[in-house]
Amino acid sequence: MTKPELINGHYIDVCGTRTFYDEIGSGKPLVCIHTAGASSLEYRYILPMYAQQGFRAFALDLPGHSKTYPSDWTQNRSIHEHAEFVYEFVKALGLSSPVITGCSIGGDITFDLAANHSVEMSAGIPMEGLARSPTFPCPSSKMHPAWAPGWQDMMERAAIESLGRNTPLEKINELRWQHKNAQLSAVGDLEGWSQHDVLNELKSVKCPMLIIRGEDDFWVPKELVEESAAALPVGECVHIPNVGHYPMFEEPELIAELTGDFCRRHNIL
Repeated sequence: MTKPELINGHYIDVCGTRTFYDEIGSGKPLVCIHTAGASSLEYRYILPMYAQQGFRAFALDLPGHSKTYPSDWTQNRSIHEHAEFVYEFVKALGLSSPVITGCSIGGDITFDLAANHSVEMSAGIPMEGLARSPTFPCPSSKMHPAWAPGWQDMMERAAIESLGRNTPLEKINELRWQHKNAQLSAVGDLEGWSQHDVLNELKSVKCPMLIIRGEDDFWVPKELVEESAAALPVGECVHIPNVGHYPMFEEPELIAELTGDFCRRHNIL
């Protein structure tokens, strides 16, 4: 028989929304937020590595993604809406001072949570995210597939083209599958990305922040990452060569180590 994985899937009610999440480990709570149009599957490689670092790691499906239905059957259309849902998710689970990490829109969500709830966070670790992210045109005109029949193909190809140059074929195919059927959720997510801006609110953030960026990621310019870090009272950034828009998926061991080391340096672990 194949040995079962230690990752456990659960459902919890968050403000009336049946919400799916994966969980593994014990210790400091770490909440992981996925990219646009995707799901908690993006964290399946790294979750056990986070647990080895001493975290009790959670990866949720945001509303309207994978196994979590949209709240009130309406797709979220702003980063702040997603961030407040994650905040309610943390409260529903009774997590105390979690570390929040996320990638792409999940990185923007991490910045939004820090801007509004940093006193209730131990740290924020946004990956491929920005305090303000005017790097993608607002895609509301693509909301209906009939208006842009190539949208699904575009989302799939945009995902795999922004991977790091050393990503193996099996992971390219896996990420392609994850993004194939994400039209409605991805449009709402990217609309939020294109309008997101909490840069001026970062000066009041009370928790340390580590910004992680892959140097092969053309969606997240280095100068905007540096701008985000400079706006924080305690902000660091690291630029990783040969990594693209999905660091936790491309190089899970490295990202888990960076996360653990950062938290140990700040007496969080």
